[in-house]
Amino acid sequence: MSEEAVLFGETGSLVGILTDPLVTARNMNLPAIVLLNAGIVHRVGPNRLSVNIARTLATMGFVVFRFDFSGIGDSEVRSDHLPFRKSSLREVSEAMNYLSVARDSERFILMGLCSGARISFRTASRDPRVVGAVLINSMGHLHDETDEELSAFIKNRALARHYWRIAFSSSFSAKNWLKAVTGKVDYRRVIGLVTGFRPGTLLSRKRRAITTNEVVTDLHLFAERGAHLLHIYSEGDEGLDYLHVLLGNEMNRWVESGRIAVEFIPGTKHAFTLQWDQEHLLRVIQNWVQKWFPVETGP
Repeated sequence: MSEEAVLFGETGSLVGILTDPLVTARNMNLPAIVLLNAGIVHRVGPNRLSVNIARTLATMGFVVFRFDFSGIGDSEVRSDHLPFRKSSLREVSEAMNYLSVARDSERFILMGLCSGARISFRTASRDPRVVGAVLINSMGHLHDETDEELSAFIKNRALARHYWRIAFSSSFSAKNWLKAVTGKVDYRRVIGLVTGFRPGTLLSRKRRAITTNEVVTDLHLFAERGAHLLHIYSEGDEGLDYLHVLLGNEMNRWVESGRIAVEFIPGTKHAFTLQWDQEHLLRVIQNWVQKWFPVETGP
């Protein structure tokens, strides 16, 4: 395995790290993997998570590229004032363009934690070069938040589902109950969100809006072209509840059909702080890429 720092992009202002497998281990048939920033965290990732993912996958024969978006880590701030929602998609495309020249890569897998998951999914649904995506603790920002009323509805329903779920889980500790009785968490509001459905016509309208939401449409487009999607959630992460709210009754059908895979890792934190957390996450990712993008070992 070897690593190289590079400058790329339209203005050469983006900084990335190429992690290459040994020449004897690289498989040219494998897609290249691009790791995206988690929020404003440097390209090493929270608790060096991106570094560990890159080096682990490189030992399997994948070329892995992790880079900083403009204004994050070592990459310069953009001078064109393009909104991050648009610039991030453009810069992921520039990363793939770079790899297509530097490493002859034609297919790609995108991976990201939290906001990196959102950008991975939005890029994957629009760029046919992306054949797979790993969305880690994708949270609520998978859906299109430009519809403020719908966004508020989804967030409220997901929040209610989240607290309702943990209230009946074995992990709901005495500390949680203490917060409830001391008023630090408004569980009356939460229970009201769960049980106090709006009038049927309004709720039906919201549900129809969700099923035609951008994320659901993108999921169908992504699956139709034969790409593979992996959702990974830590224990207690509310992103899983957003996914259930967005997909509703279709959730089980999507999983059973193999269009998407959903993995739940118990006992872990959102940013995979502990070594055991990261090792578990790495095993899940390794098993998934080996299933859908198997490394050929020769005749």
